Amino acid sequence: MKRLFSEVYLHLIAGVIALGILGISAHTLWIDRQNTWQEAEKSSRNVLTTIARDLEGKLDLLDLSLRGAMEGLRYLGSQQLPPDLQYRMLFDRTATASFMGTLLVVDQAGNLIADAGPMIAPRALNVADREYFIAHKANNHIGLYISRPFASRTRQGDTSIGISRKLSDQAGRFAGVVMGSMPLTTINQLFNNLSLGQHGAINLFRNDGILLTRYPYDESQVDQDLGGSPHVRRLLAEKSGTFDSVSPIDGVRRIISFERLERYPLVLTVALSVEEVFSAWQRKALVLSLATLVLCCAVVGLTVLFQRELKRRTRAETKLRRIARTDDLTGLPNRRAFRETFEREWRHAVRSGSALSLLYIDADYFKNFNDHYGHGRGDEALRAVASTLESNIRRPRDVAVRHGGEEFAIVLPETDLQGAKLIAENIRQSIVALSITHEGSPYQVVTVSIGIASVNPSRESDRATLLEAADRALYAAKAAGRNCVHHRESEADPQQKRLPHAAA
Repeated sequence: MKRLFSEVYLHLIAGVIALGILGISAHTLWIDRQNTWQEAEKSSRNVLTTIARDLEGKLDLLDLSLRGAMEGLRYLGSQQLPPDLQYRMLFDRTATASFMGTLLVVDQAGNLIADAGPMIAPRALNVADREYFIAHKANNHIGLYISRPFASRTRQGDTSIGISRKLSDQAGRFAGVVMGSMPLTTINQLFNNLSLGQHGAINLFRNDGILLTRYPYDESQVDQDLGGSPHVRRLLAEKSGTFDSVSPIDGVRRIISFERLERYPLVLTVALSVEEVFSAWQRKALVLSLATLVLCCAVVGLTVLFQRELKRRTRAETKLRRIARTDDLTGLPNRRAFRETFEREWRHAVRSGSALSLLYIDADYFKNFNDHYGHGRGDEALRAVASTLESNIRRPRDVAVRHGGEEFAIVLPETDLQGAKLIAENIRQSIVALSITHEGSPYQVVTVSIGIASVNPSRESDRATLLEAADRALYAAKAAGRNCVHHRESEADPQQKRLPHAAA
């Protein structure tokens, strides 16, 4: 049981150590992953804020140019002014909007009135089929309008988006449109110096889910209507935020930070690839996992080695204890084991109130046997006697020991005087039946004398009384002629309330 407890305790300690290592590693990796995620969110938010402020500033300048052209048209007779004054009146503010592709003023039919672009538009230009013109003409309440990407007719087909406002006459009727275009290449120049990784992306959506442009730029991906995607619907439903999702454009899972521009119907997103964000963390996790595995294997290995050594030492200690408690000649327990057994059974008899009997056995005339046949034959005779003693006690707690020389003793727990006498007589007869020749004995064979003592001990009893009674009984048996078992009452001990019976 002690050995089993030691093994369980050893496995428990090893398990706690292994689980501790695994727990610390897992906690470290989890905290590091959370920190990596938060750093990625923070970085994307910072980039997003910078781009959004820059884009809003440029759109403000462009809108200021549109408003300047609208104010110039309000002056009566402006069309009769000289061309240079007419240009200054309409487009004086466009000088600050250097990123603008072109700025057009068209009448209610879509025909060009004036042009402030770097390339002079043809006078026959008509934009009545453009989305922004149709939207303003159809809805009198639209303010600033941002169109879907279109191929410019004044810039050799450059893909641009139009920022436009409606012109009204004095009666408030539709009188045309003033429109400034922004080439997508100009917008994408805002993103060129950013380092977002190989799969990082920046997207600019209109508030109805139309993708206006994207970085890295791919003309085949712009002008898509993604308003039905759950991914984009979340962008359009909230003012700002950060979440991770699989892009409906290219299927890459990203950490997405988004923000709705305050004064314009646009949503800007900065997206970092989850795989790239966690690539360094995954390498660290792999190294730490391998180190943890090695440590756990080392703990298991050391546990196995320690358990093996513990078993070896336990076996050695058990063997030493057995050797220390065993008589080398007969294989019976020795006198030391007798004392331990007697003490244990005495305490048990006191607790349970049961009887305890003790037999002292001595081989008769054994000095004559050794002198006549030699010590070798004497050892064989002692082994035969020991084997006979063991064969006559069958209960697990009955113990036969070699007390010393040719003397033996048997402890019989829960056995009264009558039971002890029966066992003693069986032993005596069994040894006679061995028929070991002994010419130095009057019986001509090896015999034994047996003394018996029995007691029902109490807490006030002295265990030495039982030992002394058995010893006196043995001497009485020898005095009676040997090869016999006799019993008689022992003398009373004035210090004991309960005394053992003694047989001689």
